[in-house]
Amino acid sequence: MALIVRQQRLKLSLSGRLAIKIIAEPPDKRRRDLDNILKAPLDALTHAEVLIDDEQFDEINIVRGQPVPGGRLGVKIYEIRGGNDGA
Repeated sequence: MALIVRQQRLKLSLSGRLAIKIIAEPPDKRRRDLDNILKAPLDALTHAEVLIDDEQFDEINIVRGQPVPGGRLGVKIYEIRGGNDGA
């Protein structure tokens, strides 16, 4: 993920409260727990400096998609405006 951020020259460092939607399209039809898929992309977003810390997420939505060769994750991040600011 950090490589994609650098290649696209994205200058992101989201600092507010966030929501994320992840569509997990597995490489095959084997059974997988969705909650086990979640940690790696959240850590990768932090490592890529897209956000400060994955603690910023107030809403997390993960959906199992259809299998695709090689697997794929679709990620959408939204800023939550006027939401819980930790106060």
